[in-house]
Amino acid sequence: MRRPWRQLPRRSRPFDVRGSTAQVRWLNRQFEKAQAGNTSWLSRAMQEVIPFNRPHRLRVTKVSEDECVVVLPRRRRNLNHLGTMHACALATAAEYASGLTVLSVLGIGGARLIMSNLNMTYVRRAESECQAHALMSEEARGELHEALGKEGKASFVLESRVLDAEGEVVATAEITWHVKLLSA
Repeated sequence: MRRPWRQLPRRSRPFDVRGSTAQVRWLNRQFEKAQAGNTSWLSRAMQEVIPFNRPHRLRVTKVSEDECVVVLPRRRRNLNHLGTMHACALATAAEYASGLTVLSVLGIGGARLIMSNLNMTYVRRAESECQAHALMSEEARGELHEALGKEGKASFVLESRVLDAEGEVVATAEITWHVKLLSA
């Protein structure tokens, strides 16, 4: 039996994950626009760069030099069998916010990020749209830049908090990142 989906042409990707120089410059411009308040293009671009996150429809609402906020909408794909937010959807939002925070600190194209550990603590059920917040302190940013300057690589833990629509914490995440400069 023929499988009809194998007959469909493969969609070409607008981004190469390694990134050409032009793609990296364009994505950096989107980060700059997001830091100025226009996050719509960054949300869309990151769905192309990280296709795994596309079905969750994660939306970047705030990016600054040290913080990122991502919205996890209440939609069927993000819900569990009980009608509340799925634990893995909450973990994905927390990891996404954390990774974007690291990218906003380091810039795109200069370093490789690898998540090595994700430790989630679920506090209560999430029954509404959620926001994942990740914040990197000035001290942590300084330590990261110092380690990268000395060794060209670093390992650190960044915490994310996931809040429901009422602003109550529903989950926290401790994410361990390994970062290596691409030129090192």
